[in-house]
Amino acid sequence: MSFFRRLSASLTARIDQVVGQIENHDAIIEAAIGEARQATAKAKVRLARVRSDGERLETKIAELQEAEIKWAERARRIAKEDEHRALECLRRRRGCQRQRAQLEKTRENHQQLEARLVRDVREAEERVADMTQKRHLMRTRQSAAEALNSITRVDPSMGGDVADAFERWEVRITEAEYEAGTAEAMDSLEHRFTDAEDQDALRAELDELLLKEENHHEC
Repeated sequence: MSFFRRLSASLTARIDQVVGQIENHDAIIEAAIGEARQATAKAKVRLARVRSDGERLETKIAELQEAEIKWAERARRIAKEDEHRALECLRRRRGCQRQRAQLEKTRENHQQLEARLVRDVREAEERVADMTQKRHLMRTRQSAAEALNSITRVDPSMGGDVADAFERWEVRITEAEYEAGTAEAMDSLEHRFTDAEDQDALRAELDELLLKEENHHEC
C-alpha cells in the first residue's frame, strides 16, 4: 500500500471515529435531557403533593381556631351554672391551642419546603430548556460542518471535468456570439445596398417626372 493510500485510510478511520464520538455525544445529551425531564416531572408531582398537604394544614388550623372560639363561648355560657363543665371547656380550648401551635410550626417548615421545591422545579425546567437549546445548536453546527466537509472532499478529477465542461460551454457561446455578429454585419451590408438601390430608383423616377414637366411646357 502506497503512502498516500495509507494516509487516506488513516484519515478515513479518524473521520469515522470523530463521527462516532459526535453520535455518542448526541446520544449522551439526549439521555441527559430525558433524565432531566423525568426528574422535573417527579419534582412537579412532589410539589403538587406538598401543596395539597399545605392546603390541608391550612384547613386544619382554621378548624382549630374555630374550635377555640366555640369552647371559649361555651365556657362563658355555663360558667355560672356549672363551673366544672366550664373548666372542661377551657381545657378543650387549650388542647386546640396546643394543636394549632404545633400545626403552625409544621406549616412554617412546610412553606419552606414548598418554596425550595418551587425553586428546584424552576431551575430544572431552565436546565432542560438550556440543554435542549444547546443540543439544537450543536446539531445545526454538526449539519453545517458535515455539509462543508462534503464540499471540500469533492473528487479532484470530478472538479477537472467540471472545469472542462465550463470551458467547452464558453467556447460554444463565443462561437455563437461570433456567428451572430457576422450575420448582423451581413444584414447591415445588405441594408446599405438596398438603400442605395432604392435611392437610384427614386432618382430615376424623379428624372422622369422632370422630363415630362419640361416636355409639357414646350408644348
